[in-house]
Formats: sequence, structure tokens, C-alpha cells
Amino acid sequence: DTQAVPEQSPATWRQPEGGSVVMTYQLRNGDTVHWYKQLPGEPPKRILYVSEMNPVFDDGSDRRKYQVRKRASEPLYTIQINNVNQRDAGTYYCAYWYSYQGITVLDGPR
Repeated sequence: DTQAVPEQSPATWRQPEGGSVVMTYQLRNGDTVHWYKQLPGEPPKRILYVSEMNPVFDDGSDRRKYQVRKRASEPLYTIQINNVNQRDAGTYYCAYWYSYQGITVLDGPR
């Protein structure tokens, strides 16, 4: 399904410092799911990816900051950002890889 559009929610959130935020990401297909954070005027920077239910962090110190879960019964992923502070402000994106007849395609929010 090369035309699948991933759905991410909530679109916008605000949280007082010290709390946690949970975002969900639903897709139809997906072998590997990536999360990115973008600051104003900068390119997106990958935080982590999940392959076969194992999160791989680009920065090992993020292991306590971010938690990822996937529902076993459906392709719904959640990312939780713990102990929110001013440094967590930014725009977060999800993207995923899937293979279709031997072709790998990268898709993300539109």
C-alpha cells in the first residue's frame, strides 16, 4: 500500500515541566518506525527507531527520556516523553520503512 498516510496524534500539545507526554502513531504497514525532533531553523534529527520491537537510540542518554510501545494486535505505536522540560520543545515527526515486492519505501507525515 504505497499510498498509506501515517496518522499521528495529538497534532499539538503543551505540558508543564516535569510531566510526561504521549503521542500515538498509526500506520498500515511498517517494518521499522523512526521518530525525529526538529527545532526551528534546523533539520529534523532522529531520536530513535524501532525494528522488530527493539528501540535503538541515536543518543544512548535518551533511553530514560523516551519510551516506545507497540500494540500487538494493531500497527499502533506510542512514544512517551518523560520529565518534560524546555529542551523538549520542538516539532516531532514519525516515519516508517516498509518493503513492497522487494522495494523499500520511506513514508512519513504529509
